[in-house]
This record gives sequence, structure tokens and C-alpha cells, in this order.
Amino acid sequence: MLQPRLTSCSECGEIPDLLADIECKIAEVAKNLYNNTVFALNMPVPYTTMIDLLNYRRILTYKYCNPDYAKMYSVCQIASKVKLLKYK
Repeated sequence: MLQPRLTSCSECGEIPDLLADIECKIAEVAKNLYNNTVFALNMPVPYTTMIDLLNYRRILTYKYCNPDYAKMYSVCQIASKVKLLKYK
């Protein structure tokens, strides 16, 4: 199976920038979930996207302190997954 990757992303190698991007995406998904609950919009909320974002945030946080954590996943691989996640 083909997996697309980003190759021309200048800030993808920086963990703090990637963590900030993940936080923004988590906040947007949480806002949509809150609006669904409060206003009874009954719109689909991608729970798997939220779980994936939380997992990527945990991995990157640990990797920021210890670069040897989860060696099989590079920061660029995680960045391409995060950038391509659909959250709407």
C-alpha cells in the first residue's frame, strides 16, 4: 500500500513546532465535539483522529526528552502522518 509523505516541509524536523500543530488540531476537534454536545448538531466527530493525535503528541513529547525513544519512528514520519490527518 502506498503511503504519502511530505518531503518539502522545513519545520517538520522541529518537535516543538510539530507539538504546537498537534495542539491546534486537538483543540479544533475538541471544539467540534463540544459544539455537537451543546448544540445537538449531530455531526460526525473523528474519534480515531483524536486518539491518533494524542498518541503522536505523547510519542513526540517523550522523543523530545529522549531522542532514542521509539527509534523505529522518525520525527519526519510522524510529521507526515500528522499533516495528512483529516479532522473535519
